[in-house]
Amino acid sequence: MPISPMTKSASVYQEIKRKILDGILEPGTHLVIKQIATEYNISDIPVREALKELSVEGLVETIPHVGSKVTGISPKKIKDMLQVRECLEPFAAELAVINADQRLIDKLESYVTEMAVAFEKNDIQKYGEINKAFHRLIIEASDNQILIDAIFDMMESEKRMRMVFQIFPSILPDSFKEHHEMLTCFQEKNPVAMRELMYVHKKRSFDKMRKYFQVEDTGPVMQREPQH
Repeated sequence: MPISPMTKSASVYQEIKRKILDGILEPGTHLVIKQIATEYNISDIPVREALKELSVEGLVETIPHVGSKVTGISPKKIKDMLQVRECLEPFAAELAVINADQRLIDKLESYVTEMAVAFEKNDIQKYGEINKAFHRLIIEASDNQILIDAIFDMMESEKRMRMVFQIFPSILPDSFKEHHEMLTCFQEKNPVAMRELMYVHKKRSFDKMRKYFQVEDTGPVMQREPQH
């Protein structure tokens, strides 16, 4: 059965969007229509439609007679997004403790055990992956779909930024310690302590990110910590 142009357009749209959100296509990458069309063995038309949709979403900037490129995330948007997450994630963590059952606690414990291995090996990439899974599980356990969707939507945008542990390796020991403390909050069923701990946990890393993406007249200034 022949595939309709609209289906082709939707398929290309999804693939380019995935690559942008996963950081495969970095900000500033030029998106050449003919090159994309050749890659997917389709005509130019569905590619144009896909780029038009991505432009509406703010993921792609298209300049007439010049071309399209992947947009960056503005420092203002990053600041606003972190500010909202700083408020929502402690609330989600509080609800998660209230809703927690033994299966959830066991899963969180297994993540902390995996974190310990990555921490001992100084495997920053692996530690970051487990950290993300740990926090996603807590957010899902809030059992508030509006809250979950809001946080996950912001986390999708965050994928376009580098992992905080790669930029600031010095926060790893505190992070590891606090994940143990979070697990204790679940085990002791202490939602208030969990909310307060999550706020401190998030604010420290988000303050680092805000400084990293600080705005000056010349644009965002990125200040990476030295590796030890």
